[in-house]
Amino acid sequence: MIPLTTAWGQRMDNLATPPDPGEGGHESGGLPKYEGAPEANLGFVVPSISFAAAYLRMWRLYTNFRIRSTRGEYWKAYLANAIVGLILLAVFFVVHNLAFFIVYYAYVLALIIPSIGITLRRLHDTDHSGGWIFVGLIPLIGNIILLVFLAQRSTPGPNRYGPPVTSLP
Repeated sequence: MIPLTTAWGQRMDNLATPPDPGEGGHESGGLPKYEGAPEANLGFVVPSISFAAAYLRMWRLYTNFRIRSTRGEYWKAYLANAIVGLILLAVFFVVHNLAFFIVYYAYVLALIIPSIGITLRRLHDTDHSGGWIFVGLIPLIGNIILLVFLAQRSTPGPNRYGPPVTSLP
């Protein structure tokens, strides 16, 4: 029987114990050590934000396209918008009143500029130009590329769009 090994040559029957560095393994428990640029390890800590604070910050900064937004801020605001939209739509389907339908579409229309704003700020946080938002207009592939950019980690330290977000409300 042939023993199973990982890509870096460690046997798979003893993965619970990290290999010794002298046995061809790595100091980080068998995984290759990241050897990035020295300026990438600045001890950068991304602040956390609550759903309500992210949602309110999106509305409060909807015209500011020059600063940065953290990954947590973007995705929590996105989720809060989806929840509010679904609640409005559910109320419309339960009540069958045209007023709730109009309120839903008014909310969706009012959300256009703040959504663009927070997406641009998120792209700035990953050190991408705001022009990359237009790649989302390319069917399928463009949305995948934009999703990858939006899901990336924040650029540690200052970038061309300013300093990192160090404190959130």
